[in-house]
Amino acid sequence: MSALPSTYETTTLLDGVVSLGAHAFPQDALGDDTVVIKPDYIGICRADAKEILGSRDVMEDRGPLFGHELVGIVTFSGARTGFREGDLVTLNPNITPARTTGFAEYIFVHGTKEELDQAVVRVPEPDIRDDIWMPEPFACIVHALGKLLELADLPSLRGKRVGIIGAGCAGLMFAMYARHLGASVAVFNRGASRRAFAREQGILAEDEIFPLTAAGDHHDEFDIVIAAPTIATTEILEVAAGMANDGAVLFVYGGTRKGDTFPAGGADVDTIRRQERIESVEYAGKRLHVSGAYGCFKEDYEDGFRLHAEHPDEFPLERLTSGRIGLGDFPQLVMNVAAGKEDYPGKVLIKIAGHG
Repeated sequence: MSALPSTYETTTLLDGVVSLGAHAFPQDALGDDTVVIKPDYIGICRADAKEILGSRDVMEDRGPLFGHELVGIVTFSGARTGFREGDLVTLNPNITPARTTGFAEYIFVHGTKEELDQAVVRVPEPDIRDDIWMPEPFACIVHALGKLLELADLPSLRGKRVGIIGAGCAGLMFAMYARHLGASVAVFNRGASRRAFAREQGILAEDEIFPLTAAGDHHDEFDIVIAAPTIATTEILEVAAGMANDGAVLFVYGGTRKGDTFPAGGADVDTIRRQERIESVEYAGKRLHVSGAYGCFKEDYEDGFRLHAEHPDEFPLERLTSGRIGLGDFPQLVMNVAAGKEDYPGKVLIKIAGHG
């Protein structure tokens, strides 16, 4: 067994306050069904900020997400886990064996061998820590577009016009993958910093990124409109519906809550998204197909790694990072993000000191 410390740093989220402190290393947790991961990098997700605010519905079958994007090394593997010390791994939080938060120097994951095989995903890119990107959000996008094709009964996106609302990491990854699948894309974002980031990083061309106020100039234009902001508000869904042509798919990826409907009192968009359904609605004289997706599976990670390896120029996922901090800086930064005091156009990563 690798040398393990007597104490380790981990974060706690309690009543909207994130704190960091030293805790005794739980040697009694090192059982036959336990994997311990020492992360090199941890990504900050908008879902983390929503859990701080209490504005995210926690699904009973999946649990909290707080601290779920990471790449790291297995430092302990129980006899029944199927893993080995030294395995390079990431985490799929959509499979829920018991686990501790990823915002820590060590993460403890407990479960059956079958659960752990789905929840702890081996990373086939040994150099990922040198040119870092987060596999979990990309796996969710791979899953979502695959589900869109399935639900809409589309063989591909070739020749389709795809409009995307939101130029955060999710929106930009949707654009990458939709282009790869043959679509033309246009991304709309309210804030100028994200639009500038997408252009400066070479992720989107000048004619692929627009202010959200320009959405009215693209009325009835798109075959598919993807709503990918942090929260899919009624306002955002109305803008998306205006951009969609008659018969288009309105695909909901941004956050929803129980009881959300569109149009008002119509389709239950929260259930549609979380249960991955498709439903026809009438809106402003148009027939739209409201659909959505939620989460991902191990095979989506594997498809994501394959796409990145085979088409690195089409999937420059490393360019999504806009900041790196230490674990000690995390509590205040993430609370500032949740409170709207700070914002970053791309992914902020926590690098664990002395790791990697």
